[in-house]
Amino acid sequence: MPRPAVSRSVAAARLAVTALLIAAPAAVPTAGTASADQGDGLRQITDAQGRALLLHGMNTAGSAKGPSGLPWIERRNVAAERQKLGSNVVRYIVQWKNVEPSPGRYDDRYLDEVAQRVAWYREQGINVVLDMHQDIYGPSACKGAGNGAPAWATITDGLPCTPQSPWVLTYLQPAVLRAYDNFWNTTGRHPELMRHYVAMWKHVAARFANDPAVLGYDLMNEPFGGTKQFGFFEAPVLTPFYQRIVTAIRQVDRNRWIFLEPQALGVNEGLGTSLGQIRDPRARAALTKLLGQRDRLAGTGLTRLTDPSSRLVLAAHFYPGGVDIGGGYTGMLKTLVQAEFVLWRQNMTDAARRLNTPLWIGEIGAMAFNQPGAADYTRDWLSMADDLRVGWAYWSNDPQADGSSETFAPLDRNGDLTEVGKVVARPFARAVAGTPTKTSYTSGTFTLTWRTRPGTSGPTEIWLPPTVYPGTPKVTASDHTRRWDPTNHVLSIWNTSATTTHTVTITPS
Repeated sequence: MPRPAVSRSVAAARLAVTALLIAAPAAVPTAGTASADQGDGLRQITDAQGRALLLHGMNTAGSAKGPSGLPWIERRNVAAERQKLGSNVVRYIVQWKNVEPSPGRYDDRYLDEVAQRVAWYREQGINVVLDMHQDIYGPSACKGAGNGAPAWATITDGLPCTPQSPWVLTYLQPAVLRAYDNFWNTTGRHPELMRHYVAMWKHVAARFANDPAVLGYDLMNEPFGGTKQFGFFEAPVLTPFYQRIVTAIRQVDRNRWIFLEPQALGVNEGLGTSLGQIRDPRARAALTKLLGQRDRLAGTGLTRLTDPSSRLVLAAHFYPGGVDIGGGYTGMLKTLVQAEFVLWRQNMTDAARRLNTPLWIGEIGAMAFNQPGAADYTRDWLSMADDLRVGWAYWSNDPQADGSSETFAPLDRNGDLTEVGKVVARPFARAVAGTPTKTSYTSGTFTLTWRTRPGTSGPTEIWLPPTVYPGTPKVTASDHTRRWDPTNHVLSIWNTSATTTHTVTITPS
């Protein structure tokens, strides 16, 4: 079931929920001691050369929520995504029901189909994050309204369910709440369901552990706690569940990044998360070494030992309420949404520091470009991501099924930029040979600064959209060894200056 375009009724419901959440008191976790990886305390996702990866791309795709579990894309669409948008990541949707159609039996033919599409991204040099997607638990929870879980794992205890409009209200139907409660075993009757989910993830990770295109695994899309929410769900239920999956995955894959989502309700709109600390087993050896230094650290004021080899990511979503309830991103609605920008930024960066993880925006966008202010809204969240030096995956790449002029996807079925695509296609540093300290883009001028970090090799790579930089760009940089690739529109810069701080400014020729 493709995620429907956001209707006015859905947006109105989001706005009402957001207003209530902002007005309600909520404990925001205190930030821990900052990691040394970045000036603002946020760690970075890195590649094999130690370079910081700023991951920009799309979710592929809402159409993968259907029965086949496969997206609409063809090989040529993947190539267009790299060429027109410079994408270096895709959040690729898979579903539990397709991986494990019956208890303990895995459909490896489905995973082969996924692997075939992963290969298309590998050909284009695009990293893949496999996202185990769900909405409204699964299609059997409420007459086909949801996606994700298989029928055999959907235990509603015979409670009723009627799909609602707006669709998000279906989460509150008795059968859906009970399906979640049974999955999380808050009923105390079905611990086997989480065991199956953990084992399913271990099977998927084993299948893709040696695929060089697969950057990581997103463990569950937008977790929902059923009748348990916020502090009653994230810390006591979701955190240990994630720990079990991480531990299982590390038995078959020691290297991929693992993406952890907080609950969606409230957090998507800007509230803080109470998700607890997850330990990465791959870090055990390094942590043991650090603990051996405890005597040397005593009395120095270093009260926390950070582990740079942990590969966990806080993968929050951002969907501010009210962005498209008729008035768009204008007037009082714009003021409300801008307040949510401030809340989300503060609370998610605090959470990433506390958890000692990089931050990545796994879903963002979802504002129709026929709404007033849509382009400004898109530029504002792009600028926020630039300012934070974090990556994102746009929701989504699905053109409208009826072939009409769509208003959500950055590319149409032919691979041409749409109106939103013309805004999303902007320069970005896809890999930085050090720690990025500033990135900004205004009116054709792109600026990046970074700090040398030990153990990093290779060049800084900056993608420049052909729509803005049709020819060889004008470059002013502190480092003079650089190369322009006109075919892929990538500028590579090697750290050659004697200073530890590097800067580059790029304008059209």
